[in-house]
Amino acid sequence: MKPLLRFAEFVRAHYQSIILAAVAIGLGSGIWTTAPGRVLQGVTQPLTFLMILFISFTITPHQFGLVMRQPGGVLAGLVSNFVYMPLLCWLLARLLVADNQLATGIILVGVVPCAGMAAVWTALLKGDVPLGMAINALTMVLAPFLIPPLMWLLAGSSMTINMWSMFQQLAFILLIPLILGIAARWWVERRWNVRPYLPLLPALSALAAVVLMFTTCNVNVPLIAARWSLVPSVLAAVVLIFPLGFLIPHGLGYYFFSWEQRIAVTYASGMKNLPIAVGLAFASFPPSTGLPVALSFIVQMLVASLFIGTCVPRYPDGLALSPLARQHSRYRYLFPTERDKPCGGIRALSYRKRGWILC
Repeated sequence: MKPLLRFAEFVRAHYQSIILAAVAIGLGSGIWTTAPGRVLQGVTQPLTFLMILFISFTITPHQFGLVMRQPGGVLAGLVSNFVYMPLLCWLLARLLVADNQLATGIILVGVVPCAGMAAVWTALLKGDVPLGMAINALTMVLAPFLIPPLMWLLAGSSMTINMWSMFQQLAFILLIPLILGIAARWWVERRWNVRPYLPLLPALSALAAVVLMFTTCNVNVPLIAARWSLVPSVLAAVVLIFPLGFLIPHGLGYYFFSWEQRIAVTYASGMKNLPIAVGLAFASFPPSTGLPVALSFIVQMLVASLFIGTCVPRYPDGLALSPLARQHSRYRYLFPTERDKPCGGIRALSYRKRGWILC
């Protein structure tokens, strides 16, 4: 079992590099042939099913109970995911992208739920991880019911949107594996200790996402070659989505939430579950709809890393708290002196004389 756990740690630690490699290999191989992508395109729905099933096994019913403890933070996360981000992507698509299929792909990026990796980034910045996990779990449950009407409202004027068919697709690739994963975790945990094996499941889910990304890049190479003039506008829209998805919620949260809550809400807003968008693009739309999603993989990871780079050094001796939360916040972890030990598979932040760094 130890080799598998080391493999899971390798995937977690190098996930960004693996994503970039999948993009490069997908695009590079697509210059010669798109046969691998076309073959994998036929199994994108089962791959998405497995990806959600693996990650759902790490979700517990207890996380949904956290919704009642912090209703303000959860509501902010839901509004960010299903109101602010969809409208932002719709606006950028209308302003910058002329092609209807590519514009639909931009909107699709905005309507999917937040990514499970948001909890990892939240932990790295000492954010409220339980709040982030509660937002993630709730957005996953609501997504099959909210994505079809959102796509109909925002993209229905330029594309034919069959809401019932889309709901059926989402039920298969998202709702059913989510329910199965949570139920299986609840059943198995009452009979065996599964915690030592949990780190392996996100790694398997991440690898399924990498295959989906390779498929999207590979099958879209002919489109990129034939319509190269459209790529800069799509890239401009994608580059704007994630900085605005991070900065606006983070700035507004200063007036209402503590630092921990702001970080959780910010990453729940800015980190999108793009593999779901890939699966939905192949299931309900033309393949070219997945091109903006593939570009979003790269930009999202880069922006998440840059956000840590800009926020962490900013408060070397303490973290900024909102005016409403200063007197109620807990300060016991704000002044680490040397090197924190890794906790739960996530390497903590450590303090050095040069400032906050990632260990």
